[in-house]
Order: sequence, then C-alpha cells, then structure tokens
Amino acid sequence: MTTHDGEQTLAGRDEREPVRQEADELRVRFQQLPDPGVARAQSQQARSARTALMGAGALVALYSLVGIAGRLDGGAGAWTAAHALGLACAGSAVEWARRGRTRWALMAIIVGAVGATLGNALP
Repeated sequence: MTTHDGEQTLAGRDEREPVRQEADELRVRFQQLPDPGVARAQSQQARSARTALMGAGALVALYSLVGIAGRLDGGAGAWTAAHALGLACAGSAVEWARRGRTRWALMAIIVGAVGATLGNALP
C-alpha cells in the first residue's frame, strides 16, 4: 500500500485479489468505536436530570410566588424580599436547567429554597 497526496492506493496488487489486511484493520478500528447505546443512555440520563431540575425549580418558584402573594397583604418587608430572592433564584434555575447547566441550576434551587423558607419561617 502506498500513499500519494493523502490517498492510499494498493501498488502491485491484482484487482481480483482480496484486500484482507485492510479489512482486518477496518474491523479492528470499528470494534474500538464506543457503543452507541451507551451514548444514547447518557443522553437520556442528562435529559432526565434537566427535566427534574426544571420541575424542582418551578415548584420552588411557585412556592415563593405564593409566599409573596401572602405577604403583600401586610406590606412589603424584608421577608417578602427573601421570598423574591427565592423566586428569582428558582426562576433562573429553570432556565439554567433548560440550557444544560445542571450544577448551576441545583445551586440556584438550593438558594431559592433557603430564601423561600427564610421568608416563610420568620414573621
């Protein structure tokens, strides 16, 4: 086998002669490729994680929104601001999860849940 300008040609070979060595090399390279089923499973797992984080962020945002609506009757105070912080963080978590930034989304959900809980726990 010789190489001319990046192309491989078979020198000194009859057209009817089988190319056994190239077939074996091709088979070995094919067997070394990653399994497409594994890639598909990883993709499905990542999609499931994004969906779960989007749902959790939406629940925390809804909880914060209900807390803000309940607090507005008595006037806007520092604890309403804590609920607003929870709403902002949870809302951004939904967007980050949608874009695939799952670590950032998880941290934003945690901060949002802390803000919502703090706004609800204290008078």
